[in-house]
Amino acid sequence: MNYTCDPVHLQGSDCNSPHTFPGSSSYNAGPGILALNWAAAAIAVLVMTLRVIAKVRIRHFAMNDTVMLCALALALAASIMITMAIGHGYGRHYQYLSRANQVLALQYYTGFQCLLIVATGVGRAAFALYLLNILRQQRFVWFFLWVIFAVQIIINIVSVVTILAQCKNINSIWDTTVVTTCWDPNVDRIYAYVQCSINTATDLFLAVFPTYTFWSLSLQMRIKISLVILMGLGLVAMVASIMRIVYVDSIAERGDQTAATVALSRWALAECYLVIVTASIPCIRSLVIASVRVIHSNNRSRGQSLPKISAPIPDPAAYSTWTVAHPSQSRRQGSVEYILSNAELDRLDGGGLPKRGAVMLLTKDSSSTESRVYRS
Repeated sequence: MNYTCDPVHLQGSDCNSPHTFPGSSSYNAGPGILALNWAAAAIAVLVMTLRVIAKVRIRHFAMNDTVMLCALALALAASIMITMAIGHGYGRHYQYLSRANQVLALQYYTGFQCLLIVATGVGRAAFALYLLNILRQQRFVWFFLWVIFAVQIIINIVSVVTILAQCKNINSIWDTTVVTTCWDPNVDRIYAYVQCSINTATDLFLAVFPTYTFWSLSLQMRIKISLVILMGLGLVAMVASIMRIVYVDSIAERGDQTAATVALSRWALAECYLVIVTASIPCIRSLVIASVRVIHSNNRSRGQSLPKISAPIPDPAAYSTWTVAHPSQSRRQGSVEYILSNAELDRLDGGGLPKRGAVMLLTKDSSSTESRVYRS
């Protein structure tokens, strides 16, 4: 159903006259949004920097890292957009803004919406690519991860289209004095529910299934628990996605949009940066452990005059950030890969792991599934 901008769809306000809304002129949610926005952005930049260092350190910078960097760049662009929107009054009640600020605040907010939606989808797609390297030998999962990758790109691009194409005159999105024909607001609301629900289900799968996979491996319990925790961090992003569903009704607000959508914007920001951070933390485990071991070795050297012990960087032909595979293993067989530090890889070769076997490597060819346990 289409409608023309009129008093009915603007909750009793004339399209060409000032709107009247309840609320105090002193209300301003802008500073709180800015604090959340740039604190989250700083954490994401830090974690991403460590991720790049960790991947470059073992010479295994891959496509998923490039895609995640793109997600971060889009998220930072969205952060700039919401900052500019707040500078023009976003976070305050629409009726108390000047005519120029009303238009600019909603214009920058629209750009923020579009960039953040795409950034969140690209972040999930990057994590799906990351998991493809880990679970590539499980054919059903491999196929399902590619489906997730495609769905995340498609549904979030379509979401941007629904925002920008909802009115014949795009200027009416941020200028409420423009009279034009628009979709029924329920179209945006319903699609937003669908999008958020798919995102929530995606977060659940991307967190739970790798966790189940690692728990089934024959690993030392402390390593197994650490991997399960790292891979389960995506559940935190899922909470933010659920909260977006709670506040998604506000996108249909055609009047006091600068104040009505504040809670939705907060959770959208949290969701986007949580996706980037929680998907990147597993990549830096090896770097953190190696750094702790170097510090510990330095302390022992000073206290006991022991030589400094540094874990060697594994040969990239034999190891990746996750892979624990025998160098002679055929490429066709592949492996279930997981995060291990260089020191743990070194112990695997040097006999530091228990006799019961710390790693089970699952391989699959065209006709059967084979399990190998490498022992010290």
